Amino acid sequence: MKKMLLLLLIMSATLFADLNWADDYESGLEQAKKEKKIVMLMFTLTNCHVCEGMKENVYTQPEVMDYVKKYFVPIELNLDIDEKEGYDVYGTPTFYFLDSNGKQIGDMKVGGSTVDGFMKKLKSVRTEAK
Repeated sequence: MKKMLLLLLIMSATLFADLNWADDYESGLEQAKKEKKIVMLMFTLTNCHVCEGMKENVYTQPEVMDYVKKYFVPIELNLDIDEKEGYDVYGTPTFYFLDSNGKQIGDMKVGGSTVDGFMKKLKSVRTEAK
C-alpha cells in the first residue's frame, strides 16, 4: 500500500510539474541571455480563467513543457501585482516573445490556445528568432 501511495505522489508531481517561471522580468532576461534562450513573457491577472486553463491544460502537456524548457525562459507577470514593463496588454493572457536583449520576436499573442495552436506559435517564434 505504501508503494502504491508513493507511486501516486510521484505521478501527480510529474503531472503538475512547473515550467520554472522566472521570478521577475529582469532576472528572466538575464537568464535568457545566459542560456541563449528566447523569453516567453506572459501577462496574467489573478482571476483570469483563460490563464488558469492554459496552466492546467496546455503547459502541463509533455510536448509543450519539454519545448518551452529547451528553448524558452518563461516569465509570468501578474498585472494585479507587477508592472507592464512598457508592453501593450489588451487582455489576458497576453504573450510576448523576446530575444535576450528584450527585442520582440514576431507578433504578440492575446488569449488562450490549444496545445497544437500553442506549439505552432512557439515553433514559429523559434524559427523567426534564428
